[in-house]
Amino acid sequence: MANNISRRDFTRLLSAGAIAVSASVRARAQGANERLTLGIIGCGGRGQDDLRHFLANGADIAAVCDPDEHRMREAQSLAGGKSEMIKDFRRLLDRKDIDAVVVATPDHWHALPTVLACQAGKDVYVEKPL
Repeated sequence: MANNISRRDFTRLLSAGAIAVSASVRARAQGANERLTLGIIGCGGRGQDDLRHFLANGADIAAVCDPDEHRMREAQSLAGGKSEMIKDFRRLLDRKDIDAVVVATPDHWHALPTVLACQAGKDVYVEKPL
């Protein structure tokens, strides 16, 4: 017996499932050892969007990094004003308290921070170009 489902119903079910999983993850109580501590490398539009997303999902933003001090200040403000501002991403990678980094740099700057973050033992979320 075939079960016919429309695309619209399939999309609705898929969306409902994603929302349920997301809510379940957020609802889970997190101790200090279970919270993700991030560093943001690249604080422009994409970096700030990523920062908002990770904050909404319970991450701690330990440091923000960008050569543009104005963008760094904006990102630090979004993160609650507690994040360290670092101009040189290599100094951010030296921090032992940072579990993972978000690389949201311009297209021609993705590779080096990503490779060095991996070599430093960090997990990496990279905004790569198409």
